Amino acid sequence: MSKSLAADALLAAVDGGHVAIFAETATAERVLFEDFMRAYPELGVVAEIIRALGREALTFPGGGTLTFLSQSMNLNRLRGWSLDRCYVPIGTRRQFVDDHLRPCLAASKDGTLAGY
Repeated sequence: MSKSLAADALLAAVDGGHVAIFAETATAERVLFEDFMRAYPELGVVAEIIRALGREALTFPGGGTLTFLSQSMNLNRLRGWSLDRCYVPIGTRRQFVDDHLRPCLAASKDGTLAGY
């Protein structure tokens, strides 16, 4: 993920938005999370960090969240989620986006879907 998109995702979450960053596999998701934490070490001070198998997340005092997920996870876990922004690898299958991500973004004023 580029530095500018990472900063965009982070600012949206700090501002109170609900943001998800998807990786292709669970391993890639963990690497992405660890890279993000290395790039922004101050997050350990300003955010609550949740590290659970298959889901790493940051919760901010303003109510925003930044969640790292894998496309290979049980996608039924996305039912009922409401997201303001979603970042996916470029080349993600359209069916995945249409079936699982668009419903999560439908209620948002923002509803941004971006590739990285």
